[in-house]
Amino acid sequence: MEEKAVKISVLILLFLNGMLDWKKGEISLISLYSFGVLGAIWNLKFGFQDLGELCGGIGLGIGLLAVAFFSREAIGFGDGLLFCVTGIYLGFWGNLRLLLTGTLCCALIQAVGLLFRRVRMKDRVPLVPFLLLAFVGGGFL
Repeated sequence: MEEKAVKISVLILLFLNGMLDWKKGEISLISLYSFGVLGAIWNLKFGFQDLGELCGGIGLGIGLLAVAFFSREAIGFGDGLLFCVTGIYLGFWGNLRLLLTGTLCCALIQAVGLLFRRVRMKDRVPLVPFLLLAFVGGGFL
């Protein structure tokens, strides 16, 4: 039961922020805070991850925050915070899988857009919709 609730929570989080990122280029800090607190409480109550997986999942998000800082937001701070929250639910390996499959989806679709001259190299690309696509299509559910 907890596993389905965890996956549905991540799906809702990615859907809400994916739509917002697509339309406005931003991520809702309120949703990140709410889902982060909910995930932490669930993890304390049900213990669906051990402490190492939990810290590793959050650590991946912290690493992305460092990349955002040092690269002058080549990847946004909101994306790093989002991965901190998804790390609470998915742990290190699930979060890493989400990052890799999401960026691969983004790269493939952007490459097609470049070929057909629909996007340019300097265009900002919202990442969260591709994370949602990877989550749904990548066998997470």
